[in-house]
Amino acid sequence: MTTRIPPMEVDSIYHIYNRGVNREKIFFSKENYDYFVYKMGFHFQNKAAILAYCLMPNHFHILVKVQSTDFIQGGLRPFFIAYTLAVNNEQNRVGPLFQGHYQSNLIDSDDYLLECVQYIHANPVKSGLVAHPQEWEYSSYRNYFTKNTNSMIQTKWIFDFFYSIQEFSAFSQSAIEHREPVFFKDYS
Repeated sequence: MTTRIPPMEVDSIYHIYNRGVNREKIFFSKENYDYFVYKMGFHFQNKAAILAYCLMPNHFHILVKVQSTDFIQGGLRPFFIAYTLAVNNEQNRVGPLFQGHYQSNLIDSDDYLLECVQYIHANPVKSGLVAHPQEWEYSSYRNYFTKNTNSMIQTKWIFDFFYSIQEFSAFSQSAIEHREPVFFKDYS
């Protein structure tokens, strides 16, 4: 039995995530992480603005603002197929890489949006992989602190909530130091 994925609405923001089959790895090397990011930029271009992401050894989180009605068919689906085929070929494996269909949650409030960004960037710290979010190479967190105009990460929507980069940094750090998320629990 197949599960129907509801369409994503243009101009809406979604948290997209999934993990490996049996919670196994989906990234086996630095090249896998780099390829995932490259393909994400390639397939999402002109279909969705990427607001944040974090790639963990056995799962991923992507926060997007949908820009095209063709995002699922023309962006997400070919992206996941391309990544799975590449990893299966490299690892000499067959079958699905991900645990079923990806999950997606509509971000329907500013509080939810900010908590989602905070949660995504804090994920490697809470998992014990690094001590600070800026140390994790496979996340969009560093993009929020650079002036790189070629970045595929659209930081403007998030920065509109903050007066300064220092305020954003303190907000991000508070996810690690103070409280548990309200809107969702860990997905590892």
